[in-house]
Amino acid sequence: MRILFLTTLIGAVGACAVASAQPQESATLCLDGLGVSHPATCHSQSASRLGGTPDICICQGPYQEVKTNWCAKGEQPPADSADFDRARLAAVKNGTLFNFMFQGKRACVPQGPNG
Repeated sequence: MRILFLTTLIGAVGACAVASAQPQESATLCLDGLGVSHPATCHSQSASRLGGTPDICICQGPYQEVKTNWCAKGEQPPADSADFDRARLAAVKNGTLFNFMFQGKRACVPQGPNG
Protein backbone atom coordinates (compact mmCIF):
# COMPACT_ATOMS: atom_id res chain seq x y z
CA MET A 1 0.00 0.00 0.00
CA ARG A 2 2.82 2.42 0.86
CA ILE A 3 4.60 1.70 -2.41
CA LEU A 4 1.45 2.42 -4.41
CA PHE A 5 0.94 5.69 -2.52
CA LEU A 6 4.57 6.77 -3.00
CA THR A 7 4.51 5.87 -6.68
CA THR A 8 1.36 7.93 -7.17
CA LEU A 9 2.83 10.84 -5.21
CA ILE A 10 6.08 10.81 -7.22
CA GLY A 11 4.12 10.67 -10.48
CA ALA A 12 1.99 13.66 -9.45
CA VAL A 13 5.06 15.71 -8.47
CA GLY A 14 6.72 14.84 -11.79
CA ALA A 15 3.65 15.92 -13.73
CA CYS A 16 3.57 19.25 -11.88
CA ALA A 17 7.27 19.82 -12.62
CA VAL A 18 6.73 19.16 -16.32
CA ALA A 19 3.70 21.48 -16.43
CA SER A 20 5.57 24.31 -14.73
CA ALA A 21 8.56 23.88 -17.08
CA GLN A 22 6.42 24.69 -20.12
CA PRO A 23 7.04 28.23 -21.44
CA GLN A 24 4.35 30.82 -20.97
CA GLU A 25 2.10 30.86 -24.03
CA SER A 26 1.53 34.61 -24.16
CA ALA A 27 3.47 37.79 -23.52
CA THR A 28 2.16 40.74 -21.50
CA LEU A 29 2.00 44.26 -22.90
CA CYS A 30 1.18 47.29 -20.77
CA LEU A 31 -0.56 49.89 -22.92
CA ASP A 32 -1.35 53.45 -21.89
CA GLY A 33 -4.34 55.44 -23.18
CA LEU A 34 -2.48 56.32 -26.40
CA GLY A 35 -1.46 52.73 -27.18
CA VAL A 36 2.18 53.21 -26.18
CA SER A 37 3.72 50.05 -24.70
CA HIS A 38 5.38 50.27 -21.29
CA PRO A 39 7.50 47.53 -19.69
CA ALA A 40 5.74 44.92 -17.58
CA THR A 41 7.18 43.80 -14.25
CA CYS A 42 8.01 40.11 -14.68
CA HIS A 43 9.10 37.42 -12.25
CA SER A 44 10.03 33.79 -12.72
CA GLN A 45 9.06 31.10 -10.24
CA SER A 46 11.73 28.82 -11.65
CA ALA A 47 14.80 28.22 -9.51
CA SER A 48 16.92 27.77 -12.63
CA ARG A 49 19.35 30.50 -13.65
CA LEU A 50 19.09 29.41 -17.26
CA GLY A 51 17.12 31.69 -19.56
CA GLY A 52 13.50 31.29 -20.38
CA THR A 53 10.33 33.30 -20.53
CA PRO A 54 9.05 34.75 -17.24
CA ASP A 55 6.17 33.04 -15.47
CA ILE A 56 4.33 36.05 -14.08
CA CYS A 57 4.11 39.51 -15.65
CA ILE A 58 1.96 42.37 -14.37
CA CYS A 59 1.48 46.01 -15.29
CA GLN A 60 2.44 48.53 -12.63
CA GLY A 61 0.54 51.79 -12.82
CA PRO A 62 -2.42 52.98 -14.88
CA TYR A 63 -1.82 50.69 -17.83
CA GLN A 64 -4.09 48.23 -19.62
CA GLU A 65 -2.72 44.67 -19.40
CA VAL A 66 -2.90 42.98 -22.80
CA LYS A 67 -1.91 39.40 -23.68
CA THR A 68 -0.25 38.90 -27.07
CA ASN A 69 2.11 36.60 -28.99
CA TRP A 70 5.80 36.07 -28.38
CA CYS A 71 7.87 36.67 -31.50
CA ALA A 72 9.24 33.59 -33.23
CA LYS A 73 13.01 33.23 -33.36
CA GLY A 74 14.31 35.90 -35.75
CA GLU A 75 10.91 37.63 -36.08
CA GLN A 76 10.81 41.38 -35.44
CA PRO A 77 7.69 43.35 -34.46
CA PRO A 78 6.67 46.45 -36.44
CA ALA A 79 8.70 49.60 -35.80
CA ASP A 80 7.30 51.86 -33.07
CA SER A 81 5.33 54.76 -34.44
CA ALA A 82 2.27 56.77 -33.45
CA ASP A 83 0.26 55.02 -36.22
CA PHE A 84 1.26 51.60 -34.87
CA ASP A 85 0.38 52.61 -31.30
CA ARG A 86 -3.10 53.81 -32.33
CA ALA A 87 -3.75 50.71 -34.47
CA ARG A 88 -2.57 48.39 -31.69
CA LEU A 89 -4.82 50.07 -29.11
CA ALA A 90 -7.82 49.89 -31.48
CA ALA A 91 -7.19 46.18 -32.15
CA VAL A 92 -7.29 45.11 -28.47
CA LYS A 93 -10.30 42.88 -27.86
CA ASN A 94 -11.11 41.46 -24.41
CA GLY A 95 -7.57 42.19 -23.19
CA THR A 96 -5.88 40.25 -26.01
CA LEU A 97 -4.01 41.14 -29.18
CA PHE A 98 -3.20 37.74 -30.66
CA ASN A 99 -2.00 37.60 -34.31
CA PHE A 100 -2.55 41.34 -34.92
CA MET A 101 -0.76 42.43 -38.11
CA PHE A 102 0.47 45.95 -38.88
CA GLN A 103 2.05 46.81 -42.24
CA GLY A 104 2.64 43.12 -42.99
CA LYS A 105 4.33 42.31 -39.68
CA ARG A 106 2.83 40.50 -36.71
CA ALA A 107 2.71 42.67 -33.58
CA CYS A 108 4.58 40.43 -31.13
CA VAL A 109 6.95 40.73 -28.15
CA PRO A 110 10.62 39.72 -28.66
CA GLN A 111 11.89 37.03 -26.26
CA GLY A 112 14.91 38.94 -24.99
CA PRO A 113 18.32 39.48 -26.60
CA ASN A 114 18.63 35.88 -27.81
CA GLY A 115 15.00 35.39 -28.87
